[in-house]
Amino acid sequence: TTHTYQGKNITIERGDYAPIMARVVEALQEAASYAADETQTNMLQKYIESFQSGSHDAHKDASRFWIQDKGPAVESYIGFIESYRDPSGVRGEWEGFVACVNKEVSRKFQILVDKAETFLEKMPWPKELEKDTFLRPDFTSLEVLSFGSSGVP
Repeated sequence: TTHTYQGKNITIERGDYAPIMARVVEALQEAASYAADETQTNMLQKYIESFQSGSHDAHKDASRFWIQDKGPAVESYIGFIESYRDPSGVRGEWEGFVACVNKEVSRKFQILVDKAETFLEKMPWPKELEKDTFLRPDFTSLEVLSFGSSGVP
């Protein structure tokens, strides 16, 4: 696609990474056959849609399924995610990881999560500064098995 800006032609070519993204899609399609449940299957399908079409909305939908995936034995995330190196904070670096849940450490931290409301009562600020309803976090300790990135996380 060519655009003219202030008398200058600018040509934008897409698809530089199409062969690499096709390999990612193939791997995700294979991974989908090992998904533990419908949420994980939906997440992987949205990743596939995003990487085939370039759809930001499909990747956001994949992220929404990722958030819904409570307590998985294996956790993963992939895409153009972190924008640390982009001065405008827009373009994301490629990042992907696969991790296993460390059940023993997760169990220990779950004790802290279970007692969080009592800890909040001991904080040095007034209760009025807290939310009306405490939202319990879903804490999981992960052992990263594989991590790849085009930049520094």
